[in-house]
Amino acid sequence: MKVILRIGVLLVLCLAPVFPAHAGKAPEVPLTTVTAAPVRILLFIGDGMGTAQRTAAQWAAVGINGRLAMDTLPINGWLRTSNILGEVTDSAAAATAMATGAKTTNGKIGQAPDGTPLSTILEQAQARGLAVGLVTNTPMAHATPAAFAAHTGSRYAMAEIAQQLLAARVDVLLAGGENAFLPQGATGHYPEPGTRTDGRDLIAEAVQADYTYVWDAVGLQAAVSVGAPRVLGLFADEGLPRPHVPTLAALTEHALAILSNRPEGFFLMVEGGQIDWACHANDAALTIADTLAFDAAVAAGLRYAAGTENTLVIVTSDHETGGMLLSLSNNGGQAFTMPDGTPFYVTWTTDDHTDANVLVNAQGPWSSLAAGIHENTHIYTLMAAVLTTPPTLILDGPALAYPGENLTFELHFEPATAILPTSYLWTATGQTPLTTSGGAYSTASFTWPLTGTYTLTVTAQTPEVTLTARRFLMLRYHWHTLYLPLIQKGPS
Repeated sequence: MKVILRIGVLLVLCLAPVFPAHAGKAPEVPLTTVTAAPVRILLFIGDGMGTAQRTAAQWAAVGINGRLAMDTLPINGWLRTSNILGEVTDSAAAATAMATGAKTTNGKIGQAPDGTPLSTILEQAQARGLAVGLVTNTPMAHATPAAFAAHTGSRYAMAEIAQQLLAARVDVLLAGGENAFLPQGATGHYPEPGTRTDGRDLIAEAVQADYTYVWDAVGLQAAVSVGAPRVLGLFADEGLPRPHVPTLAALTEHALAILSNRPEGFFLMVEGGQIDWACHANDAALTIADTLAFDAAVAAGLRYAAGTENTLVIVTSDHETGGMLLSLSNNGGQAFTMPDGTPFYVTWTTDDHTDANVLVNAQGPWSSLAAGIHENTHIYTLMAAVLTTPPTLILDGPALAYPGENLTFELHFEPATAILPTSYLWTATGQTPLTTSGGAYSTASFTWPLTGTYTLTVTAQTPEVTLTARRFLMLRYHWHTLYLPLIQKGPS
């Protein structure tokens, strides 16, 4: 009997992927996950507020051993305030220096001394997709808010400034100064007629451009409640009259509520503008009251920052006004009393601006840059650092692997010039959380026994920011092929 063997090949697939119940469809996973925090900048400017004004408000409200909200920020420094010529600055030159990083001459708004327009931090924030806002209790077209969004050779060209503020598409504008937005002879919600000589009604134009216009606290609250994305609020013909309604703190809270709807973040400048007015009048009582109202706005900003990661808060002044002096001895000055009954006295040396250095307090990303003594242009440098080089986590590692493999992931914190995290917390699906040492670089390894899609999350905490990076990976079995002989019996 003859047997003929014929050998064939049969392809058999086995051990196909079997996913556990928690596994879903594997996502498309990038090779590198980069997570940068949204950028949020709150700049508070107390116009005319020197160290004596702050101390007087502190003594009156909480005594010698107490602290105002602005005193609680952890980083402290000083600013020199002179203009480009070394002269005592005005608010226009000082605000331009803080907004653009370039000193200029008095009276210039967002311009170099030769009239060249200067790019502002607000405009740069807009270019990055951030929402932007300006808040003050003085007229909207006054020098300090104007310097962040307008460019003109004279701070007194308020009709032009008002037009430029709207043309700049600033998302939130809350202030006084209705009459600079209305044509001559026209009255809005306040009694004084408009002052514009070009016949334009900028309020009507703003409404046509999708702004929600409000003129009282009720309307502002309603705009916030319906989620209005762009709001123009003018609450007086000129500066807000006393008692200020809405308060500067309320304006700040509402501006934050509107701007925080933008996921990319925001820039907000809040000015306590009437501190300067009280100091020019050498009115210590109003100076203290206005400084405390400004501090209440700072407190509102700090409450927001406490519940929101990665928010830079800066509190400073454009210059000191009045040469204010304080004494615990009766020197014939205006007398005030601390909460414990201790008297103190206020005197003045001028009714104009001075060249005194002013305090700056800060917290949040890059706030460490505020320490030391700097020119007032350094405020721009600090804010620009947040816009251009926000702290970032880069998480690298495998995207596909097999059950039982030991997988190593690498983490990079950038930039290395920022304050580095002291530790990293690694949280992975089905794994015990792991803490590794901080610094600019860290690694961790994990092993998963089953197929499926898993999530790895790393959180970095610094004194300035909290960052989170997340990565997905899929584990699957090998595919095997087996070659089997086929035995065929031939004819005998």
